[in-house]
This record gives sequence, structure tokens and C-alpha cells, in this order.
Amino acid sequence: MNKFIVADITRCIGCHACEVACVTSHHDDNWPRRRQDFQPRIHVISHNKENHVATCHHCNDAPCVTSCPTHALYLENQSIQFKQEWCIGCKSCAIACPFGAIEMVASGENAPQLAQKCDLCHEHVSGYPACVTVCPTQALRLMDDVGLTTLRRERQNRVAQGRPVPLRQRSNREVFLAKPPRLGMKKIAAATRKTHFGEIDTGLSSCDAQYESERCLHCASKAWCNWTCPLHNHIPEFIRLVQQGEIIAAAELCHQSSSLPEICGRVCPQDRLCEGACTLKNAGGSVMIGSLERYITDTALAMGWRPQLHDITPRKERVAIIGAGPAGLGCADILARAGVQVTVFDKHPEIGGLLTFGIPPFKLDKNILTTRRMLFSDMGVTFHLNHEVGRDVAFGDLVDNYDAVFVGVGTYGLMSAGLEGEDSPGVIQALPFLIASTREVMDLEASTEYPLVEIANKHVVVLGGGDTAMDCLRTAIRRGAASVTCAYRRDELSMPGSKKEVVNAREEGVEFCFNVQPQSIRRNQLGHVSAIGMIRTEMGEPGADGRRRPRPIVGSDFELKADVLIMAFGFQAHTMPWLRGHGVQLDRLGQIKTGGAGRGTTQTGNDKVFAGGDAVHGADLVVTAMMAGRQAAHDMLKMFTPTGEI
Repeated sequence: MNKFIVADITRCIGCHACEVACVTSHHDDNWPRRRQDFQPRIHVISHNKENHVATCHHCNDAPCVTSCPTHALYLENQSIQFKQEWCIGCKSCAIACPFGAIEMVASGENAPQLAQKCDLCHEHVSGYPACVTVCPTQALRLMDDVGLTTLRRERQNRVAQGRPVPLRQRSNREVFLAKPPRLGMKKIAAATRKTHFGEIDTGLSSCDAQYESERCLHCASKAWCNWTCPLHNHIPEFIRLVQQGEIIAAAELCHQSSSLPEICGRVCPQDRLCEGACTLKNAGGSVMIGSLERYITDTALAMGWRPQLHDITPRKERVAIIGAGPAGLGCADILARAGVQVTVFDKHPEIGGLLTFGIPPFKLDKNILTTRRMLFSDMGVTFHLNHEVGRDVAFGDLVDNYDAVFVGVGTYGLMSAGLEGEDSPGVIQALPFLIASTREVMDLEASTEYPLVEIANKHVVVLGGGDTAMDCLRTAIRRGAASVTCAYRRDELSMPGSKKEVVNAREEGVEFCFNVQPQSIRRNQLGHVSAIGMIRTEMGEPGADGRRRPRPIVGSDFELKADVLIMAFGFQAHTMPWLRGHGVQLDRLGQIKTGGAGRGTTQTGNDKVFAGGDAVHGADLVVTAMMAGRQAAHDMLKMFTPTGEI
């Protein structure tokens, strides 16, 4: 008989470690560079709290083999193997397979779809299926003649001895998942925290961190949680180090993959990323990965830990970075660790970009950015703050005087609702509102570009349902608004913002009005906004993005009283006239084009100019911007090194 993978559903915990192991096994034990390249050849299917595993059965007399017109599928070493270079993409095998175990996948954006199936990792150095090796509960095993003979004899002996089939005991799955419940975030009471701008999360104590670290199942070293993290943080490993009390080692490990772990631990939407992928999510609650990440760096810094660069060999190359946000800082981090001379230019008086000025202090204490700036300065990074490219320094001078330039300026363009009267007094945009508020809290000089709007004792309505909208709502509460209402055109489940932010906003007194869409802006005799004309909606058919579109309900018009209307529809690319004439191309949305044939993924049309973060892919997460900046640094180092080796 042929070999095949067999799964015991009483042992499977749905951790997806087998899928991750399968993919990395076929990428030389590394993470795939692109998200779309995550194409496992084994799939965990969950239904009614049970997990089933689907993969190739390596059938005897396999119909896929007989259906293949090019003989790309063949029998070898008691398994059905596949030569992709012989595949013509005819899909005959996928149709013939009775188990749906053969999938058609494309290796690139314009590449043809070719067949893919389990090959039992026959080319892997271990010579053993990766999925079987990593399964934490031994739910998977390789079945062969020996295994089948052993199973048959066990059953024959039981029958011969008259022993009944043993009653189902508590399954291995249940035993493995028997962990204490999630601790949950400890935060200041709403009645107190809404009166100030201090961080509401008190963080984990050493006992709390130990408790949460012991809850981790340690599914695998490359697990589902660190795959869903855009940076692929070493999550199971640093949690294990916390459990062992090795905080300094954990901090070093965190900084291998992240340039700002204490910040990501605070502001990343973990419920949509790592914690949302935790195996314990539906069994006691996800491990508090973000809080542990924050705890590690906060504690290590308090213990005197600093990044170790004593073994770095200085290089002659000089790089200018435009923008001190997460993309720019991520780029600076990698370059500084490689010995490159780094100079960062930013228009703001402090580093962080929107980390500092767009995210309110109650989510991220600004002293953390001050500390991080000192750390980067100690690493050799030079900062020129209050320096705006195109005003205080010419972009052409940077291109001429440096070996490479990285553009990580984010997105500051504002999006409107297209309503008449959006320029009326009392109608403001989210970003200027947040920046002005934060500058005032930080005791910075007032800015004419970002004037502070007085909203005390006023009725505030915020349009939008993302994290920026939540920030505006909670800031308005702290600035003494008489009432604060969030108006969102879809239902609550469809809100793109972090669920914990919705909870926090509700606790602090924000009212939510779902399934409503703005129609008009009502103004008083002085031309000031007085109310918002709304219409109720219902969820219609899904759009191109897969999300159900809101559909207005005829005759359901009503008004929301508003003295201040805040538009929180997100951000878009702002104009960058200083890029003109330097070979840097923009797309139709005004975003910088990078990559292409023969170029690094972050390299623009100008060989010396690289770009990443929101300015390239549009407004996104802190962690994705940082990842892009780090990738740009690696692309630069490849360019600096003739052999392509770093």
C-alpha cells in the first residue's frame, strides 16, 4: 500500500501548526515572502468544535495519475509524487480526485495556475513529513505497511480476547486545551480614565505575565500566531522565555523581528492578528500576546537593557530617511544594526509620525517615543526634527549626497463624505483634530496647520467605524463634550475597528448609532453646523471586497443633533511635489510605485530611492508599515553589497 497521512480527530486542537509547517517546509524552512504564497497542502477544517484534516490520500491506483495527460503525477516510493514543471494546468487531476486534495495555485501575479498536492515532504532534508513532526498532540502520523499491520493486530487481539471497544475517555484534545481562563486587560475605571489622557491599560505585573505565559500551548516554533503577525514575531519562543524568567533574552528576541515591540504591544489590533489566531481563542480566551510583548520590553528597559551593537562593523554607506514614523524607524533600525550611517528627517518636533501625533496618549504614552528616540540615537541614528523635505531641505540634495534615500512619509491626505457644507464651521477632519489635541497634551507650541477646536459642552458626532473614529470619540469625551455619538453606515459586526476599542468607548460614555448614513449637513443662521441629516440602512449584497454593502431604507430619514461633526473616513496619499523630476512614479491614487522586474520590492523608478509604508500601499497598520521599512533596509543592503549577500 501507499503511505499517507492519517489524523486522529480526538487529538486535533485546530492549531494549524501542520499548515504552517507544510508551507515553510516547501520554502526552505523560511516564511514565504508574500502572503499569497501561503499555500498549504494540508488543511484543518473546523466544524461543531471538531477539527478534521484534509490532505492527499496517496491512493492506490490513484485516479489523478491515470487522468494526467503529461505524466506529471506518478508513483514513487509508495506515494503519489508530482513534477510541477510538467504540469500544463489542465485541471484533470483536480476533477478526478475524489477527496478534493489537489488544488490549482499560481506562483506569481501573472503566472498560470498549476496543480499542487501533498508530496509527504519527500525532498525535505528530514525525509519525514513536516506536519507529522510538528503536531503538538501527535494527532497526525504517517501510515505505512508497518503502521497498518500494527493497527490491524491491535484490533484482532482485542476481539480475540473479548475485550470491548474502550469507552471514550476525556480526549487528548480536551486535556491539551485545559488551560486557565484569560486574565484580561487591567484598566483604569472608565469614570476616572475619561477625565485625563493617561494610558488606561495598567499593564501586566510579573505575576500576571507568568500566569499568561503558562497558558500558552506552544503549538510550534512557527505557529499560526506568528504567521498572522506581519512581522512574524517569534511569539511562542518569547512567551516561553517569559515563562522561564528570561526577560532580557526575550527582549533581544523581540527586537530581532520588531523595531518597536513595546509600541506594537500597545497599539496593534491583536484581536485581528496574533491573538485572533490563538488556538485558545475559543477555549478560555487567547493568550495576551500583545500585553506580554509590551511587558517584555518595558521590563527589560527598566532593568537597564539596551540594544547591543558592540559587534557591528561600521560601513561607509550613508542613507537619508524621510519620515520618522514606523516605516522610517523600521528602516533605520535594520540599517543601524548593519553599520550604515543613518540620518532621519521629519517635519514634526518628535519622532513617531502618527504614532506620536495621530494616536491619542491614552493608548500610547508619548514618553515611550522619547525613550525610543534615545535608543535609536545611541545606536548611531541622527535625527533632524522640524525639518520638512521640500521646505527645509531639498529632496534633490538628499539624492545627490546620500547613497540611498528612503521615503516613509505616511498618508496625511483627508477623505471627505462628499456632502454639501463640509467646509462649514464645526465640520472638522479626524487627523487635524487628533494632532492638535495631542500637541496640546504634550505642551508643544500651537500649530496654525493643526488648530485646536474647542468642543467642551458641545454635541459631537463622529462619522466612521475604524480605529481613527474610536480615537476621535474617546478624545472628545476627554475634552468635555456634552454628548459623543458614533454614526456608522454598517452594523456593529462589520466595523473595521478593533473590538476592544469599541468596548472602551462604550464604557466611557460614547453612544453608537449603527446602520445610518449621512445625507446632508444642517446649518444654523450663522452657517455653523447644527445637525446631520441621516437615513437608516440595511445590509445588502456583498461588494467586490466581500463586505456587505449598506442599502438606504426609503422614508427612514432623521436628524442627529451636532455642534461638531468629525469626519473619520481614513487617510489617503497627500501631494509630494518634491518627488517630481527624480524618476519616482506615482499610481492613480497618488501612492508611490515600487518594485517591478529587476528591482527590489521597495525600490522606486530611481535606483537610489526606496519607499514603503502607507505612502506606498495606503493607510494600514503600524506593523505593516514597519515591515515595509525593514524590507527597504534589506533591499538597500543588497544593493550596497556587490555579491548580494548581507
